[in-house]
Formats: sequence, C-alpha cells, structure tokens
Amino acid sequence: MPRKKLIRTDQFPYHICTRSNNKDWFNLSLDRVWEITQRGLAYANKLNPVEIHAFVLMNNHYHLLVTTPNADIDCFMRTFNKYISEQINIYSGAINYKFGGPYNWSIVSKRQYLFNVYRYVFRNPVKAGMTQTCEEYPFSSLQVASLKTPGLVNYRPHFDDNLVEWLEFFNHIQKSDDELIRRGLRRAHFSPRLEPTEGENS
Repeated sequence: MPRKKLIRTDQFPYHICTRSNNKDWFNLSLDRVWEITQRGLAYANKLNPVEIHAFVLMNNHYHLLVTTPNADIDCFMRTFNKYISEQINIYSGAINYKFGGPYNWSIVSKRQYLFNVYRYVFRNPVKAGMTQTCEEYPFSSLQVASLKTPGLVNYRPHFDDNLVEWLEFFNHIQKSDDELIRRGLRRAHFSPRLEPTEGENS
C-alpha cells in the first residue's frame, strides 16, 4: 500500500499510532516508558504547541489523539518520537532506532465519530487482556482524567463532564464496530461508517 501524503491541518484532531521497531517490546518497564513519554509530550508541546487529548501506551506502540493549532503535526511528531527514542536508548543501553517507520495517522474531521476513536484508543489495553476496564489501565490519560491527578501533560479531552457516563460508553463496543474503527483509521480522513453516538450530531 502506498504511503499516504501527509495532510497538515489546524482544524481537526489526528489519531496517531506509532509502533516500535519490528514490533519489539521497549525493553524497559512500562512505568519507565510512561515516564519518558510524558516528559516527551511535555517537551515536544513546549517546542511545537498542540492540544493533547488522549494518550495510551502499550508494550510496543502508543496511541495519541492530538490537535495541531499551527498545522505542524510533522514537527511535533519528529520532536516527540526522537525524544522517546533517545531516552529509551539511554536507559536501556540500546543503540538502534526505537520506531520501525513513519507514524500512522488519520484525521478525525467529523465530530460525530470522534468519541468512537476515543473508545478505540482507550480500549486497547482491554482488548490485549491487560486490564478489565479502560480506566483501570495505569498507562493511559484516561486514568489521569479518572483520578484527576496532575501530571507533566495537560490533557484536554472532549469529555470533561459526566465522566461516569463516558466510561460506560468507552467500556462497551460491538466487536464488529471495533473492526470498523480499526479499518477507518487507515484512511487519511477517518470514516468508519458507524452511526453517530447519541447527542453528537453537532
């Protein structure tokens, strides 16, 4: 499949997924990698200001929802991934690049689909059998939001109110819908052909 030509926008969020080289584990504890990624997000955001909506760290990849007011997703991602790679190498003694290729991206240009993307991102640890519920997973911005704990990153999700109701939504999805979302995220403009979530037609 030919690589998508990057689209720079300041209007809509991106879903970003980056996998480690050869899909290998990071060779550090997830606690340490989480610390590195949070410092990296803060550092990259200082150099290339963005709005960070969600972040979930897995064993060999991460998911990120981010909006770029300056339409510079490439600059932000270059800084962020370089920081992660360098820091993991320092702590692990490795010398190779941590990431095997360009990050995967998809623009979520329709608000009625945005919360299905949130759900897909937050459910990754559940699907992997790492936790029972989305909010229990420690290496997720959702737990930061659930516990209302301050951190290095100022997450700005689109669901500040009624978090209990959102958790119910995030934790339940049909397997067929999950697959539609996964396929939709392969497109430059996310389009899973799902029904909008209730109340999100604006």
